[in-house]
Amino acid sequence: MLDWTRTKRLARSLNLPNVHEDIRSDGLPCLRAHGRLWTWWDPMVEAPGFRLPAGEREFLIAADPEVFFVTEAEAEFNHVFAHPARVSPRWILGNLSLSWRALAPSAFVQLFPGEGPPVPHFLEH
Repeated sequence: MLDWTRTKRLARSLNLPNVHEDIRSDGLPCLRAHGRLWTWWDPMVEAPGFRLPAGEREFLIAADPEVFFVTEAEAEFNHVFAHPARVSPRWILGNLSLSWRALAPSAFVQLFPGEGPPVPHFLEH
């Protein structure tokens, strides 16, 4: 079963630079990429949280409500939670790769170009 330790291990397995462990202002454990919130664990829902490009959350929840959900506290942000017993590690790795690139300064993106879709952009709150 996925927990915060395993979530961090998955994130760290990407070997991306400029990632560090931290605590959010609300006391939740998180990983930050380039100084910005990247992924976290919410013990109230016992699930990992992830950043998403604008508009993707509704699609994910509609496509697979057994896996993805949002809480009232995160509703105003482009965040989603994933049920630990149901989320695919492959989805987690893909999301973290893309969100790391979206949070990165352009110099980092050029050093680690990767493959796949263009770098998503996050709306700031």
